[in-house]
Amino acid sequence: MTQAQLKRRAPPWRWNYSLIWALHFTLVAACVLESGAADQQKSVLDAIKELGVLRAGIRTDNPPHGFITSDGNWVGFDVDIAEALAKELGVKLEKVKVDELTRISYLQTGQIDIAVASMSHTRKRDEQIDFSQTYFWSKQTFLVKKGKIHKLSDLVGKRVGMSRGSHAIGNWRDWLTRSGHSFDSSLLVEFGNKRAGVEAVRQSAIAGYAEDYEILSSLAKGDPSLAILDEAIGMKQDGIGIRENDSKIRDAVNFALQNIARSGQYAKIYERWFGPKSDTPVPPAGEIEIWPNG
Repeated sequence: MTQAQLKRRAPPWRWNYSLIWALHFTLVAACVLESGAADQQKSVLDAIKELGVLRAGIRTDNPPHGFITSDGNWVGFDVDIAEALAKELGVKLEKVKVDELTRISYLQTGQIDIAVASMSHTRKRDEQIDFSQTYFWSKQTFLVKKGKIHKLSDLVGKRVGMSRGSHAIGNWRDWLTRSGHSFDSSLLVEFGNKRAGVEAVRQSAIAGYAEDYEILSSLAKGDPSLAILDEAIGMKQDGIGIRENDSKIRDAVNFALQNIARSGQYAKIYERWFGPKSDTPVPPAGEIEIWPNG
């Protein structure tokens, strides 16, 4: 038998060896894809239940919503709400410090499960994350030097400040436009620290500092040289930040909020931080919607 004939009569497994490896890699790839799809479909709620911990992003620079006392305790309206949510979910609470920027980025990268961080629900933010029902209502206005500025129109053409990343920037721009004025970005100063913004008003470095009413009230408390304007540049409707496209955790948070409201616990928390006898009274401007069980 010639060499050529021997080659032609080679055992069939030689020809199938590459096919076997091809099938192997195909199966491995399929398993990886299936595993990845399962991970993508897994809700944050599942991870919370498995670990028994709710990681809530909370601001610590935002009294009375969230701040740290001199002895190191986390306190505030949002802290109490986060504690109540964790109890409703039957898990422990892990508080994670966030600011006006990281409260969204931490959600996107999975460093926190929810953001209970005095975050107004806006259309721009809704393009990045999802939100729960509104759980707090207020307004945005300006802190000014008493006797120098009396109404919003007095601030037109003057240098003003807002918190970095705050939607007060958009509210001021929209108010100016509605009132027939142009928005000049060169007259806007953004602050990464709210107390620095208040101090800038005290020193007359800016004519006014725009923020949420209750936060201005807390920061300016006891200073007779400062005043808060009655007029609003826009409304504030806070929602709890949730990972985009995760209806399971969103429903769980909404149901927990409704349970807190139904039981009367929400009213007690609100009274503690914003009631008539609190340091920052804010009359309720809304209520948590409670859905029927049917």
